[in-house]
Amino acid sequence: MNAESTVFRSTRPAVVVAPGGESARLVAWLLAWPVRLAATPLGRRLAVALVLAVTLVAAVGYLYDSADRPRPAATFRPAGLAADRAAASPAGRQTAASPVRAKRAPGPADAAAAWFAARQRVAVDKVRALQQRRVSASEVQVLVVAEATASRMPSQFVTVRKGASGWKVP
Repeated sequence: MNAESTVFRSTRPAVVVAPGGESARLVAWLLAWPVRLAATPLGRRLAVALVLAVTLVAAVGYLYDSADRPRPAATFRPAGLAADRAAASPAGRQTAASPVRAKRAPGPADAAAAWFAARQRVAVDKVRALQQRRVSASEVQVLVVAEATASRMPSQFVTVRKGASGWKVP
């Protein structure tokens, strides 16, 4: 036996338990197992990999939790809302609360929703414009979805063009 082996290995058992305490010896062996594993080169590599994995998971989780919140669309309104407001107020009458300015012409979302509602044979309030993408200065594609039944919700990109009389589906 050389001197190196006696320095690192004790001649006494590492865990002293009461006689007949096999379960206590097993628990001590299980608790000492990670330390013995970390003493080997493979164990150190596994420990470093585990620390790196936990760090990366925590960093990605933090980045997902602190993501930028989406901005609400500035011009979004449900399809048919402009028509409901116009029908609710009597023509030619201004109240004190309403501003005196010209009404905006219905936008491309309203025109696409009305056209798609007629095509799907549903009410205009059952159609929503989800998004728009500008093709040119006078042409916009609008993604509309209709709630036809509880299980059927057809959707389509509708191309709308701006003419002299407003937005229309060609």
